[in-house]
Amino acid sequence: MLLKSVVVFVCLFLVTNSVSQAEVRAVLVGVSDYTESSEIPDLQGPKNDVILMRDILAKRGADDVTILAHGVENAGEPTRQAILDALSEVSLRAGPDDLVYIHLSGHGTRQPDEGNDETDGLDEVFLPADTGKVQGETNRIQNALTDDEIGKSVQAIRLTGADVWLVMDSCHSGSGLRATSQVSAVRNVDPQALGVDLSRVSASGPSTLNETSLETKEGMGRYIAFYATKSNDVAREVRVDPGADGEKSDWYGLFTSALAAQLDGAQSPTYRQVFQSVLSRLNRGAGFGAAVIQTPIWEGDLIDEPVLGGTHSGGVRRYLLNGDELDAGLVHGLPVGTLMALVGDVTDPPEAVLGYAQIEEAEARRAFLRPVSGNCQPESNHLCAREGELPEEAKAAQLELHPRDRTIVFSPVLHWQDGAELTEDVATSNLVSQAMNDAAEIVGVTIGRSANNYQVQIALKTGSLWFAADTKLGSEPVGLEFKLGGEDEEKRLQAYFVRILKAELFAQTLENLDEGNAFLNPSPVDIEAEYFSTNLSDLTKPGTALDVRKECRRALAKARPGSFAILEDGTDLKQCDLLQFSAKGAREGQRDVNRIHIDAQYCINVAYELVEGTSEPRRIGGPMVMCSDCPGANAYSAGRERLYFLVSELHDNKEALNLTGLVENCSAYSDGAANNRSAEASDLQSTLAKLGEQGATRGNMSSGFGLSDVWSQSLRWRILPRKEAFARSDSE
Repeated sequence: MLLKSVVVFVCLFLVTNSVSQAEVRAVLVGVSDYTESSEIPDLQGPKNDVILMRDILAKRGADDVTILAHGVENAGEPTRQAILDALSEVSLRAGPDDLVYIHLSGHGTRQPDEGNDETDGLDEVFLPADTGKVQGETNRIQNALTDDEIGKSVQAIRLTGADVWLVMDSCHSGSGLRATSQVSAVRNVDPQALGVDLSRVSASGPSTLNETSLETKEGMGRYIAFYATKSNDVAREVRVDPGADGEKSDWYGLFTSALAAQLDGAQSPTYRQVFQSVLSRLNRGAGFGAAVIQTPIWEGDLIDEPVLGGTHSGGVRRYLLNGDELDAGLVHGLPVGTLMALVGDVTDPPEAVLGYAQIEEAEARRAFLRPVSGNCQPESNHLCAREGELPEEAKAAQLELHPRDRTIVFSPVLHWQDGAELTEDVATSNLVSQAMNDAAEIVGVTIGRSANNYQVQIALKTGSLWFAADTKLGSEPVGLEFKLGGEDEEKRLQAYFVRILKAELFAQTLENLDEGNAFLNPSPVDIEAEYFSTNLSDLTKPGTALDVRKECRRALAKARPGSFAILEDGTDLKQCDLLQFSAKGAREGQRDVNRIHIDAQYCINVAYELVEGTSEPRRIGGPMVMCSDCPGANAYSAGRERLYFLVSELHDNKEALNLTGLVENCSAYSDGAANNRSAEASDLQSTLAKLGEQGATRGNMSSGFGLSDVWSQSLRWRILPRKEAFARSDSE
């Protein structure tokens, strides 16, 4: 399972916007020697992992470094209490904009879950030097550090405003692979060897959700998590020079050594680029003599930020390439016909292009390329001629051009009151056409115009343009509002059209996947959607002075377990209604689950979880508080909203399908167009926490790969304007 309190598997990193001026601090832990009574086999690599990362961090300016490791000069003993104390002490020294790097290298295993928050019924644990066997009937490993405990420590650091990178190079598998060789060894301990009785793990735990998700509060640092391997797999240490005489100094954690190779330089790639490069390096067996032996995963909200507080490298998004197979597809916005530029590595500079290729086959999460000329003008229904061969040294690809024959259809500009086409206001019509065409050029799409059969309606009402499938709900306008006039009017309107086009294109992809679900191949994950309907008596009447935070706190104070109803497709919702979503495995296995919310403002918002096993349901993203009148200025947001759940198998040696940072379309807007209200909603957190819920209060307030192993499920609802909600109540 992934990060719950703050960790579950391997790595976390938080970086703020001004971290380049901040202090870099670190806690490095390497556990090699275990007590004889525990019968845990010793490791040879953790000492070298710590030294390797210490030296790299020193180059990056870290001078506050605490080391707990065997065999490292002036280092402390890596016991359970020493590790917890070191994490606590660094939280006392850390402050806003600081960067805290945490590295845990050693054995890992699993034991029965204590908090009923693991979908597979098992906690992942890290084993300190003083680990002991299970005593009595506790079924708990003595002195083990659980993912929840590590998470709480990282959470405490984040509460200071500091960002955190936690790397945990250990495995959390119950597979029992303990054999070692002259070249590699696993970092796993069989739970049964420590006295853990896994037969007592329930296959169907309680139905209530009691997880300790990462709560994000205003002023907290952010994070990114890399995990050395999947929770049901093993992490390995390797001898970098197998021909040496066998001295321990030759051994390193496989994940740590690959990670260090990407960090040991002056460049500042993004976390996503570093992760992809590490994954590619592991799959190629670069420097290790073997390939395809371990699958790292990541989680966090800094995935597209530069590592270790460096200067942003430009944020070129790249996808791994193996021969002609691209590790990305339709859900990444890469349909047939897309032109890709090929590079040697994901961390190469943007101009280091080796050649060009066009996508000739596209599935949900993979595609196949054909070599073409760089002069190719991409279309989806007419591919460019094949030219030459794909460069053997190309290991990644970046988007060059989308095919131009995808179409989004808009209505003409209509009068909002009666729906008649606007003909007398030529200036407004011309403004719309120019901004729309410029946006289509940016996104790579064809614009259609139709008075009857359109996807997006454009209506003019008293100095504002409104965009929605239908811009009128009862007597009120709904959707995305653009106020005409002001500076850079055309540029701002163009940005709105870019946002709308990206949302509609992505919705088309998800709708097609939803239609492609096979009757004989049902989704392996059961999704449950619930909502709490607030009482109108707790809401403020139209025309009355409004305090949104106070209103929703009052309304949601009545929410109780058992007071939630099943959310049906097409439900009409109102101010302060609360939505929550959970997922539970219908059969054994590991699956990526992305919750994709397209709100009434055409903003795409993503929440990701890894669902493992069938034991417990897992909350998918934070709860969502509906608001026709949201916190902050200009925050009216009513109309149609769409939600999709994208479920996919977690495959060995492939990057998890975590769409965080890949499809969001509103984060770059700083002129108010995005209507990002995350900071404004913080006062609602205390109310939601009382319900056992944590996280953001609204989707846009937060923070073989064929169709046979990708499933899409959709929900739609409308948020009623306040006047309409009260009018309906009065008419009943």
